[in-house]
Amino acid sequence: MKKLLILLFAVAAQTMVSQGHEQKNKLDFHNKSNGVQHFNFENLPRDTISEGITRQWFYAGKGQMAYFHLEKGAHIPMHKHPNEQITYILKGKVRIKTFLDGEPKDFIVGAGEVIVFPENVPHEFYALEKTLDLDVHIPVREDWLSNELPQYLRKSN
Repeated sequence: MKKLLILLFAVAAQTMVSQGHEQKNKLDFHNKSNGVQHFNFENLPRDTISEGITRQWFYAGKGQMAYFHLEKGAHIPMHKHPNEQITYILKGKVRIKTFLDGEPKDFIVGAGEVIVFPENVPHEFYALEKTLDLDVHIPVREDWLSNELPQYLRKSN
């Protein structure tokens, strides 16, 4: 499992190279000669999505990472996007509704487990416990770059 996580983070870090938009969550690779950026994820600002859901996130040129803090009972509605999503549950447990080979499928994903969604595969989350979810999206979620919440997250309010 540790090797999988190291590989996951290595791939994400390798794809996160400078280019793109300027925003509070964008890493500034231009202030260092070799482009390496170091920071504490815990110190990133928290966006309140709805009652029981907050997120901390950053992006670089080709990918992004996000913590979703989910209170028990929180729900992220069904949605899809043109990005691969790698979800690692650090703490807690979620029920995920998605599709496998075109058929509806539910997964219970707990601490230490990973689920990968290819691009454009619908999925939704229900927090069965207080949960910390780490998501990696490749490429950057363009719908997250404005100050507006994506339509599906507005439904969670």
